[in-house]
Parts: sequence; C-alpha cells; structure tokens
Amino acid sequence: MAEGHRLAKVWDAVDGLTGLVSPLVAYHLALRVFFLHGLRKLQEANPAPSWPTWATLVAGAGGQGTGQSLGHLLSEVRLPDESLQGRSHSREDIVSLSPSPAADRQLGTLVLALDSVNESRDLFEDCLERFSTRHGVRGEYYTPRAIAQLMASMLAPLETDRILDPVCGSGGFLIAAAQHVAARPIAGDPPAMHGLDVNNEARRIAMMRLVLQGLDAEIGVNPVDTLHSGLTPSSFDVVLANPPFNMSNWDYTGKLRNRSWGYGTPPKGNANFAWLQRILETLNATGRAGVLLAAGAATGSRVGERLIRQRLLEDDVVAAIVALPDKIFRHTKTAACVWLLSKNKSANPHWGRRPRQEHVLFVDASRTAERVAGRQHVLSRVGADRIHRTVSAWRGIGAEAYEDQEGWCRSVTLEEIAARNYDLLPIRYVKATVPQSKSTEIERLTRELYGHFDQAAQLERRLRELLEKG
Repeated sequence: MAEGHRLAKVWDAVDGLTGLVSPLVAYHLALRVFFLHGLRKLQEANPAPSWPTWATLVAGAGGQGTGQSLGHLLSEVRLPDESLQGRSHSREDIVSLSPSPAADRQLGTLVLALDSVNESRDLFEDCLERFSTRHGVRGEYYTPRAIAQLMASMLAPLETDRILDPVCGSGGFLIAAAQHVAARPIAGDPPAMHGLDVNNEARRIAMMRLVLQGLDAEIGVNPVDTLHSGLTPSSFDVVLANPPFNMSNWDYTGKLRNRSWGYGTPPKGNANFAWLQRILETLNATGRAGVLLAAGAATGSRVGERLIRQRLLEDDVVAAIVALPDKIFRHTKTAACVWLLSKNKSANPHWGRRPRQEHVLFVDASRTAERVAGRQHVLSRVGADRIHRTVSAWRGIGAEAYEDQEGWCRSVTLEEIAARNYDLLPIRYVKATVPQSKSTEIERLTRELYGHFDQAAQLERRLRELLEKG
C-alpha cells in the first residue's frame, strides 16, 4: 500500500473521531496517539515506566490488550520524562480523557492505521495544523508554521541568545527559532529557550512538540499569566510572541492600569500595547523582538494608542512593521502586522552591519497569500522568502544590498512618521507603482486591445478564405 494511501486512512480515522466526541477532545486524543507513535523507537530502547508503549496501544486496538480503554492508557502519559529527554521540567499528568466506547473503538482504528505508516516525524505537526485550519483554534494557541518560521528568520537568533515566548501556546516559535539557529552555516549548541503560557493544555502540547523535535526548553512547572505576573526584566536577547488579538478584558484585577508603564497606560479595552510594553521590558540592551498584532495597533486613532506609538518611536525601539495578507488566520478575519522591535539598531552582532537608528522599515506583504484547499489562504513561500531577504538586507545581514521598492518596502525616517501623526500602517508609506485607478484603466484598455487583436485575426482569416476561393 502506498504511503499516501496509508496517510489518507489515518486522517479519515481522525475525522471519524471528531464525529464521536468534540473536535477539541478528538484532536487532543489524536495528538497523544501521534506523540507515542513518534517516540516508539526511543521508547523501545528506553521505556518510560508510567507510559504505555506504542506496542501496548497497538495490542489494545487489536483486542489483545489488558482491558483498559485506549483513552485511559493515553491519560497515563507524563511530560517530559528524564529518561526520554534530558532534564525534567514538569511531570504533570495529561488531563484524563475517557471517551465513549464508540470513540474508543475509533481510537483503535486510528492506532492501527498509524501503525502501518513508516515516517511520522512531521505527523504531529500536521495534525496540529489540521486542527487549527479545520476548527479555527485561537491564533495565540497555534501560529501557522509559515508565520513562525518567517518571524524567527526576521529576528535571526544566534546560538548564544536567550529566547523567550511569553505566550508560547503550542511552542511553534521556540521550534522555529531553534531550527533557524541549527540551519546557520556554523551552528553551535541550541539556544537557551523559555516558554510560558496561561493555557495548561497548550503547554503540554508544546512539551510534546519539543520532545519530538529533540529540543530542550524551559516551560516551567505551572501555567503563567505573563501579562499579570510580569517577566524578568532585561534578561532576553530574543522574544517571539503572538498574543491574543485586541484582548479586551485584560485588566481583570483592576491593578494593571495603575502600574507604571514606560510608554503610557494602555487603553482599557485593548491589550495590544500592554503586551508590547511587557515584551520590551524583558529585552536586554541589545535585545530584539517579533510580535504579531492586529493591524489596528499600527494605525488606531485613539489618543492613548497614538501617544504610545509616538513614545515608542521617540525611544527608537520600533525597527520594522510588516503587513501580512488577510485571511491567513483561520480563527479571525482581522488583518495583522508583524512588529520588529530592537533596543539597539546600531551596527552590532545582534543587529547587523547596517545602523538604522531613527529609521523604520515598512513592508507591505498584503498581496503575498496563496490559496490552498478550499478557501484557506496561507502566506506563500515566495512572499515569506522576500520578506526575510528584505528585512535581512535592511539590517545588513548577508550579502544582499537593501533598496526601497515601490509597492513593497521603504525605509522611512522618524521625522516623516511624525508628520503622518505616528501612523505605522505600511501602506501609508509604501506606494504602489501604479495608482489603483490608473491600474484598473490599464487593465481595461489592455483587455479591449486584446479583443481588437482577436477581431483582426478573424477578419484576416476570413479575407484569406475569400481570396483563395477567387
């Protein structure tokens, strides 16, 4: 049986499970199955005493087990275990899941289908992405791989960097950062990585992903609300984050807005600038951050937001704003921008060869999406590569020289931004080569011209036929 057909049976089994329990429970069960399948060879060599082995799951699915349900077996997994992945950070039990007998039988179908698949390194990732795109998982829980990889490449982490994701969700940014470091021409040890999140189940999935990738990260032993609990100041070289878009009820204790905010008190009904300021507080003197925010944060007209943007710019910590395509996040229709922040834009090993003080790079990548299955849009590989090359050239990383490109990117002085009332939406600064009205007219005239060409060709053929007939 071809591998593609085997995989189709696997995904059919996952889909069947979602019809018997809620999609959330179905995918948490499926992810545990994929996790144990991915570790089957490692477990054979060094089994974890409290875990079911893959062979145990297969036996249970085939009716040869101990009588325990597969859901019960899956709830026995502890993450991570010292015998499997270095030092232990947490030994919490996965939430016990007890599906119905019908759902347990469907789990058995999934286990048997997966048992015939040879390569499974990326299946856990594929299952998580499938969960997000099909069921609209919140964006802060799962960031599409293309976006995580793009943001990691924009920040260009080094093996000596301390890296943080304060809302790590399922761990995608940490994995992307580690992979970027590993791909460097001279790669040393993996960077020191730290992840925090208030969602306990997301943290557990992050642990599973890291174990499967052979990576080590400090996830902590408990959930952490980083917006309220705060972070260690001035301690990280790189921060990557995808906080909740436009979070409204962020000051539920009534205490946060009364604290001292370096750039101004965030608006009561929107946490975007609370997250930005918290993240900036964690950066050391040469630190840099990539933060995914709703596009409204770059252009909101409320006095408080505009004043915070002004102060951020006056302190020269905003390095670049990249406008992403619409509809690439399944959980929301809100447009988004990547904010690249830096505490030091002078030429240095953490920044690059090109000093960029008092300048901000604007990139309008809003037209770089491509459509995949159904109506789903994703950031194209070509678009992501172009963004990466543009930001790297602007910073002076690599051999490529930076140039402004109409309709795509422009390096803008703080003076010009101030003249535009501190609006940071890239389209305000990156003008299209051809104005939209003129472009539409050109397209109309081109279609009309091509129509005349066709008509002329038909007349020519008719004339030749008449001449040949004499």
